[in-house]
Amino acid sequence: MRKRIRRKKMIKPSEKQNIGNAGEYYIASYLSAHDLTVTITLGRAEKYDLLCVTPNDSRTIKLSIKTRWENKRSFTLSKKDEEGEQRDFYYVFINLNEFEKTPDFWIIPSKRVNYVLKNMSNIYFNQWTTKSGESPKDMSLRKLDFMTSDKTKSLYPEDWIMELDDYYKDKGLKNMLNAIS
Repeated sequence: MRKRIRRKKMIKPSEKQNIGNAGEYYIASYLSAHDLTVTITLGRAEKYDLLCVTPNDSRTIKLSIKTRWENKRSFTLSKKDEEGEQRDFYYVFINLNEFEKTPDFWIIPSKRVNYVLKNMSNIYFNQWTTKSGESPKDMSLRKLDFMTSDKTKSLYPEDWIMELDDYYKDKGLKNMLNAIS
């Protein structure tokens, strides 16, 4: 008798739209389970993927969801993410971990993301040089690391990795709800 090989059904990494949708729906279900009313914008709002309303005082929260399929600790953003802070606007960075384990996510205020990206870009483009001694070219892409190497550590605030703990899952949700009330 032949042994049947069980294969995991996986989303192909090339299917970025599906990966992004999976992240949005996962966060929407998490927030709904925590008593927020959540609407997925389905691309009809330029910067926001989810709109949430708090149950007691009907405050609105806008979320931009950045999703990774594989277990990596960096997220791609753009130069425009250096601007646009708002008290009720947050980024959610979700690592789906290929659904082999529970996804990890961080809920970070836009003000903090804007500051970290702007500061990081300032250091990178004004103080770093390429192997040929030139300043790096600004291609408008930004990378936000959730684990830093010795090489990239100087680009981030001193306690960046420890600070990320304050934004992780339930703690991030609690901080977000406290900040907007």
